[in-house]
Amino acid sequence: MQRLKIAQQIIIVLLFAVLIPFVTIGLIISNIQQQTLRRELNYSALEMSRTIGENIQSYLLTTQKKLNEAASAITFMPYASDRADFLSEIERNDKTFKGLEIVDNSTVPKESYAFNETESTIQMCSRVNDEYSLCTNIDTAYMQNAVSERYKDEKRQIYILDKNNLLIATNAPNAPELERLIKNLPLRKKVYTADLFNKYKNQPSAYYTLNNPDWTVIVNTTENITNATIDKARFRIILALTLAAFFIIAIVGIYTFYLYINIRQLFKGIIAISKGSYERKIHLLKSAFTPHEIVFLAKEFNYMAKKIHQSYHDLSEKNIELERLNEFRTNLVNAISHEFRTPLTSIVGYSSRLLRHDIKIDDETRIKSLKIIKQQAQRLSRMVEDLLVVPEIESFSIQFNKGEVNLCEAIENSVLYANSNNSNFEVKIDEDLKLVYADSDRLEQVLINLCDNAVKYNQNDEPIKITAKNISGKPCVSVKNKSLPIPDDMQEKLFDKFIRMDSKLTRTTRGTGLGLYIVKGLCAAMNIDIVLDCKDDYFNITLVFNDYVE
Repeated sequence: MQRLKIAQQIIIVLLFAVLIPFVTIGLIISNIQQQTLRRELNYSALEMSRTIGENIQSYLLTTQKKLNEAASAITFMPYASDRADFLSEIERNDKTFKGLEIVDNSTVPKESYAFNETESTIQMCSRVNDEYSLCTNIDTAYMQNAVSERYKDEKRQIYILDKNNLLIATNAPNAPELERLIKNLPLRKKVYTADLFNKYKNQPSAYYTLNNPDWTVIVNTTENITNATIDKARFRIILALTLAAFFIIAIVGIYTFYLYINIRQLFKGIIAISKGSYERKIHLLKSAFTPHEIVFLAKEFNYMAKKIHQSYHDLSEKNIELERLNEFRTNLVNAISHEFRTPLTSIVGYSSRLLRHDIKIDDETRIKSLKIIKQQAQRLSRMVEDLLVVPEIESFSIQFNKGEVNLCEAIENSVLYANSNNSNFEVKIDEDLKLVYADSDRLEQVLINLCDNAVKYNQNDEPIKITAKNISGKPCVSVKNKSLPIPDDMQEKLFDKFIRMDSKLTRTTRGTGLGLYIVKGLCAAMNIDIVLDCKDDYFNITLVFNDYVE
């Protein structure tokens, strides 16, 4: 992508900063005049006519319900004087009813709500029985006051007409538009649905027709309302012009901001490299405002920094690897020189003793000496085996010969080896312990290392408890011994190489420091989970076998 230079971008930015706002202004004007104004006026007229119609319907139904209740009560009054007193009391308590009287059903009008224009009343009746009905007149002044009071601040004209288009109530009694509106009403009006009618642009009129009574509510939008709405639109246009001017200033400010920030990023990157922070990269705020020159410089700088950082990283890794190898070599030499010296000294000493001819050695002493030589030779063999398995663990190249293994036999062999110093073991194995899939030799190596670790760090000659049982359907082996408190940070490192509970200065136990590391590596390779529990001054390691015979 070809990027423009700074001077070219400034010219283009200024052109677009002037052009885009005024195009936007034109769209705003068109949108306000053609959509917003009409939609707002139409919607409000429809909603107002529907609301007034529903309120009228609700008022008439409530009044009719009261009249029906009074008619029902009359049926229980056999005397005319009682009925007259009852009707007088209703008129006193409820000003809605006017002239309550009982009339013959033959004189009751067919219309449910008959409007009398001369008296400005609405006649409402309720049947008492097959001969008589209870009738009353409702003064339309109440409805007129309700419309005038509720919509006194409304600039629209509201008219309520009966089926003969006689005016029942209005908030604009002297308005000349009523005759014109009546002429424009459709011949077939929708019932209980607000609809628009009128041919005047931007002056919508809406009607809402009731079925019972057959009345029509008209809401007319006057020219004053339209003018007021247009004035608001003009205010919005002025506001849009103001925003356009602000937009021009903002565009120039944003461009300057991007340019300043990106140049500062270049300076910071150069300073970081000069101070040895080779991993530092330049992160530009890329957009249409970012010049070609800045992007090119940042790209080349990041490429250079990447190469320098990669070389530095490779060199650091080599140094770390050399330090790790040197530390491993030192630890290995120290472990071998320290741990191998004791068994070799015992083997050489007892062998020399057995080969002497100047002293007579009885059978008991000779057998004891041979046992010690055998034990120390086995100890050397085990340490050599541990040292040989470490590279295989680290390279993930351990070879296994898996098969069905009896945990009971493996535990007995391991305890027999670890019990060379007459340690106290308590072994508890469930009879229904399942067989496991594992390499028998590697599994015994794991168990011997755990037993040897328990023997080395056991306190107060407490018995070392070995438990084997099925837990949640899986065979598990637990080795538990009395131990000194182990800090939490130390627990996380117990399975690392050359980690010992005692320091170099206070070391009292033998070993290479590889036992638990080998346990972890072999268990991971044989799909065995290790659960460590160090609390109440006890050290407990549990092996959970995931591969077993069902």
